[in-house]
Amino acid sequence: MQLSDHQIKLFHQIAREFGLIIREPHCSKNKQYFQIYPAKAPASEGAAGTHYEFVVRGEHINLEMHLEKNTRDKKVLKNHLRKIYTTPNTKALFREEVTYFNDETVREKFALIYEKYEDEINKFYEFHNNEISLVDQLAGKYQNTMIASISLNQILFGPPGTGKTYNTINRALEIIDGEVPKDREDAKKRFEELKNAGQIEFVTFHQSYGYEEFVEGLKASSEDGNISYSVEDGIFKSLSKTAMKSSNFEEVYHKFIEDLSDEELILYTASQHNRFKVSVNSNGNLSLFTGEKLQQNGTLTKERIGKYIYNENPDGYWQGYYKAVVKHLEIEYSLTIEDNKEKNYILIIDEINRGNISKIFGELITLIEPSKRLGNPEALEVQLSYSHEKFGVPKNLYIIGTMNTADRSIALLDTALRRRFEFVEMMPESKLLDFKVEGVDIAQLLEKINARVEYLYDRDHTIGHAYFMELNSASSLDDLNAVMGNKIIPLLQEYFYDDWEKILLVLGDGFVENKTLSTSDIFGKDAVVDEYAQDDKILYNIKDNFTNEAYKQLIKGVSNDNIES
Repeated sequence: MQLSDHQIKLFHQIAREFGLIIREPHCSKNKQYFQIYPAKAPASEGAAGTHYEFVVRGEHINLEMHLEKNTRDKKVLKNHLRKIYTTPNTKALFREEVTYFNDETVREKFALIYEKYEDEINKFYEFHNNEISLVDQLAGKYQNTMIASISLNQILFGPPGTGKTYNTINRALEIIDGEVPKDREDAKKRFEELKNAGQIEFVTFHQSYGYEEFVEGLKASSEDGNISYSVEDGIFKSLSKTAMKSSNFEEVYHKFIEDLSDEELILYTASQHNRFKVSVNSNGNLSLFTGEKLQQNGTLTKERIGKYIYNENPDGYWQGYYKAVVKHLEIEYSLTIEDNKEKNYILIIDEINRGNISKIFGELITLIEPSKRLGNPEALEVQLSYSHEKFGVPKNLYIIGTMNTADRSIALLDTALRRRFEFVEMMPESKLLDFKVEGVDIAQLLEKINARVEYLYDRDHTIGHAYFMELNSASSLDDLNAVMGNKIIPLLQEYFYDDWEKILLVLGDGFVENKTLSTSDIFGKDAVVDEYAQDDKILYNIKDNFTNEAYKQLIKGVSNDNIES
């Protein structure tokens, strides 16, 4: 396959228009490449450095940004550029597929990549040519120190509504990027990019969550009426493996199976050069045919091909066949394998105290200790229960848990977990509520409620500022009433188990009303109910409407009769 004269002319024109460096095109079996270098890319990097790349397959053009093996300080540059944009599951930092309708479409798509990367790449090379100020160099050093000081295992704990889950986004960005965007929407966008890129995983523990979902478990499958079982990685094991090495295998294998669905493929083993055939079976795995007559001799499953890619040696007997299939995927489908040890990965465990820690972590509770992580002098590996593989936890995998102290006290938390985590307390911050709603000081309102709750119950059951964060100075009293009626009061009812006397003490009679019912009013004067009702009964009820005076009464701690107008 060769590029057309028109395509070559177009790519040369684009390079000139943007003031960039070109290199003559080269090709593989079914693809043609044309590379353009950034304006300040070092000449010493030669043909395998930093470059923009047009990958042409017939009428399709992929526009990509690549950092090849000889790229100067490749890992540092790649981590820097990934803060700007990253495409999941691909070697390319950026990939934009264009059906080749016209030259202008190609120019527009190239401009997108150019605008995202060119300035940052040039700044990077200026930095490494010592053209950066000492202040900036020290700032970078401080940033690295800050990241190094963050605990590998930490739990954010506190009462409900104190922003524990909210703050996991900030913590994650600090660990991966070294900084958090000031604008919250930008921070959430970056967080989602990192999740989609596979650097952040999120899971919520609950009472039925177990080792099989977290580490590994058996999965049943059926083929031609025969049931077989295979070991499936859980979220923690999968992320641990990714933190050491990743590939675009999922994307590549899906495309490979699509292309092979109605065909058969002949391959050769590398060592013996034995001919064999593969085809797709009903489960999306590869049926293997070997020998002179190419008779069916087994199955190469997707899972085991993936294990071979990650050097887990699934079946010693089949090594030659796995190797040949993987080589085919590398050549024809651009399968890439990337070392991720220089990047940080994060597992966020929401409601970590709600799970059975011993059941979920199993033997891994020891391996998550910082000193036992892979690469450290005292690193440990264990043999897993189902796969019997040796497994260790990498030191670039961070675990961030959240824990609601109103659900379960830290004192009741699994002791083994407590020893291995750093606990970061998050309490209500009334200073974040520095505004008034129709004259009601929201910060003072929260402080007064929490002072009473702490007195009547404890500090673990105070109320977080997040419940009021949807309000602002432009909100109405109806908006405040909705928060009180739908969020705060139901929470107090849960805390005090319908002990209405305490709820009345917390809120005051501007929110709760009571009424005394005598036995005679209910059953009549002549009724004999001494066996069932010895005293008159007090009934409590939430008022239908909370007035401005009710809030003032609560904040000042006085009765309705003494409220100043």
